[in-house]
Amino acid sequence: MRSALASLAAAALLGGCGGDHAAAAGADPLTLVLADWADYAEARLERRVLALYEQAHPGLRVVQQSAATYQAEYRERILTSMAAGAPPDVFRLDNIDVPGFTDRGAVLDLAPYLPRLGIDLRRYDPTVLSIFSRGAAVYALPDGYTPMVVVYNKDLFDRGGIPYPSDDWTWDDFTRIAKLLTRDTDGDGRIDQWGTAFDRRPFLWIPWIWAGGGDVLCADGRRATGCLDAAATVDAVRWYTDWVTRDSIAPPAPPLPPPSGASALRQSPGDNLRLFATGKVAMLTAGHFWIPNLKPYLEPHRLRMGFVEIPHRAGVPPATVVYASGLAVPALAPHRKRSVELATYLADSLAQTIRAQAGLELPSLASVAESLAARDTLGWERVFLRATQHARMPWGARIGQWREVEAALPDILDRVTIRGDDPAVATLEVARAIDRVLARGGRARR
Repeated sequence: MRSALASLAAAALLGGCGGDHAAAAGADPLTLVLADWADYAEARLERRVLALYEQAHPGLRVVQQSAATYQAEYRERILTSMAAGAPPDVFRLDNIDVPGFTDRGAVLDLAPYLPRLGIDLRRYDPTVLSIFSRGAAVYALPDGYTPMVVVYNKDLFDRGGIPYPSDDWTWDDFTRIAKLLTRDTDGDGRIDQWGTAFDRRPFLWIPWIWAGGGDVLCADGRRATGCLDAAATVDAVRWYTDWVTRDSIAPPAPPLPPPSGASALRQSPGDNLRLFATGKVAMLTAGHFWIPNLKPYLEPHRLRMGFVEIPHRAGVPPATVVYASGLAVPALAPHRKRSVELATYLADSLAQTIRAQAGLELPSLASVAESLAARDTLGWERVFLRATQHARMPWGARIGQWREVEAALPDILDRVTIRGDDPAVATLEVARAIDRVLARGGRARR
């Protein structure tokens, strides 16, 4: 499959596609389809980006197919369209879907096209670009990303006389501060202000495990035993679950309904965000994508917030995760040349500058991200850029079975926080279950 696609790509480089020649000859207006998961506001912003492209390319029209849905459902829509022989010309690829699409040979390697289009890959953040690369092949051009950090309520810190945290803080600092910020503010004998919020979704707590020197899988991604149940990981899980079991610095998190595949992870962040925005929680694990949800609280409620890197265990280097999306072209796109040109435009500086206005993500082009940070009077963007220096590629971008692994991981936290299991026992049992999933091996399954 891959050798055949390579031959097709070489032919396109030499002579282009028949459909592209027809468009160039002015036969009929060419319509390209862009598929993504944008909601209404995001789609409107993307339309501004596309309108400029259409103005620069008379006779070319770009139609958006935006589906604000869960990521797994979006992926199925794209795969179904490919199987039906009617793929979009360009689509937004999430980091968790990179293995599934590349293993299938379903996406085009863009690398052979980029020199002709003047694309210098050195302009992209290297960690972010690596998510979509396999060796010299590049299967999507990243357009935006976020590392995970901590957002904190400045007013609650000020009222408690507590200095704002700095990027070099440790777990001990975090626990001490969270305890000081956990209070019964009205004297009724019940806690109504919490230091932090506990979340069972792995995409939020895995960076804390990394910052403690542990991991959920071993380096090759083929097994969990020996790593998920290793001492460093067990200690990190114990410390994280202590937030609700021992230290009582976070409101108890009720379990979700019995899991059903990906539905086990469909926990809305709304409750924790509202608790934070209304002054009930002082610190929260956050990504750049939550800034639009928090901005409405800045006025008229005057929420004052800051961002800081995730604290690390003393003696362990700082660490976090980076999540990203990119623009990909189906391997069998009918207008390959035009599709690649559109993808490179959507991942270039003008598009990223416009898209940055939404606040959902950091631009993947280092120069655009730096410009954004320079204009940010609040200092938020600079924190995200600093955190990126300690960020790692997410497991979802590395192994095709990550959705199954991810669905099993919350059971560790439930066993510890609800059943009272020892973290060493819970991690070992879940690690063995994950090993059985990984033993099925090979490519990602639909």
